[in-house]
Amino acid sequence: MPAEARVTSVWSKQKLFVAVFLLALGGWFFWDGAVGYPHSNERWLAHEQLVKSGQEAQWPALAKSRGWTTTVPHKFLHPGEIHAQWIFGSFTSLLGLISLIYWATQKGRTLRTDEEAVYSPAGTRVPFGAVTGLGKKNWDRKGLATVLYQMNGRQGRFVIDDYKFDYDATHEILNEIEGKLLARAGES
Repeated sequence: MPAEARVTSVWSKQKLFVAVFLLALGGWFFWDGAVGYPHSNERWLAHEQLVKSGQEAQWPALAKSRGWTTTVPHKFLHPGEIHAQWIFGSFTSLLGLISLIYWATQKGRTLRTDEEAVYSPAGTRVPFGAVTGLGKKNWDRKGLATVLYQMNGRQGRFVIDDYKFDYDATHEILNEIEGKLLARAGES
């Protein structure tokens, strides 16, 4: 019986959130490295100059005239600490970009069957006769099953995930694959 399982909105939103979060975190690190830390150092140096000249009482007026808060920065941030912000920003932005690309390539995928074949999430048509095995080791605990197949002398596999794809349709597809495998085994 033909069935079609699409990527769930929960899965799609979750992966998009992770990508956006990592990109925003990367932006925050970049902002600290380019703007936040240098401005903090500027405030710290101005306050230190007032302290050294014995005019610390003028700090609130100086801070107000420059549009700063009157809170004194807790320390001078060394170039290595500023450089680290750029490294963290690059790393988290790269992870965010990879996550975003993964999300974009996965969100429109479907897992489906017709009368003669199952179509992997990547769109590969696998005739039921080419299916060589079904790994259900993680099915009961995690809702993950692996379909093994052999076509044109090459082995392949794809994963059925009942969290990523519509739950009911995914179970129908798994049952159909399993039924075809058992029927073929019964004929042998």
